[in-house]
Amino acid sequence: MTKPIIGITSDTSFLERTDEYRGLEINYSQKVFSDAIFQAGGIPYMIPMNAGEYVEDVMSVIDGLILIGGHDVSPLVYKQEPRKKIGTIKPDRDTNDAVLFQGAVEKGIPVLGVCRGLQLINALLGGSLHQDLSEYEGISIQHDQKAKPEYMTHSISVDQDSYTSRLVDDQSLVNSIHHQIVNELAPGLKASAWSQDKVIEAFESTEDIPLIIGVQWHPEVLFERDPAHLRAFSDLVQRAENLKN
Repeated sequence: MTKPIIGITSDTSFLERTDEYRGLEINYSQKVFSDAIFQAGGIPYMIPMNAGEYVEDVMSVIDGLILIGGHDVSPLVYKQEPRKKIGTIKPDRDTNDAVLFQGAVEKGIPVLGVCRGLQLINALLGGSLHQDLSEYEGISIQHDQKAKPEYMTHSISVDQDSYTSRLVDDQSLVNSIHHQIVNELAPGLKASAWSQDKVIEAFESTEDIPLIIGVQWHPEVLFERDPAHLRAFSDLVQRAENLKN
């Protein structure tokens, strides 16, 4: 029996850019995602940025889907105007990831959203975001950490009755590299982990075995230093295996 194939969304950038030369445009996803999926027993499969044009073919190949981190989600996705502190947006990526996410949900393919992925899922399902941490008066810890990404900088509280509690222990330490956060949680999702200043750090859909899980931190950067953070990927591989069977 073949291992579950886990699709990993991508972004675009340019190689070898100079003042005179724009460079070669590439699709990319961080190698740590592929490493994590391989370590977790799955087969990583990078999905290019034009995949929305042939989403049915992609869905016929993959058994699970990761929406990776990156640029800010466009406020237009959750029906807001951009405010002063919004960062760089890439609407073409929002559109591509949205088509892939919707295709996965329609096919019952399990999804893991990481950082931006969590935020985009919430927006696509009818929730909203704070466009910047400054919009939430309760902020008391550093969410856009100054430390290197592989360092864990704050703790999270995990709902012990949630599915997420299987993936991360209560009071675990996580990294934190974001300036947008969930504001209104979308219908059909339930929060399952929070920072100590009550920012939503994880959510899950309401099935007994959730179709959708989102985490605000970056476990793909942490699992080599702390193997407990591989659980999010091992679980996605297992949920994908269940689909295959």
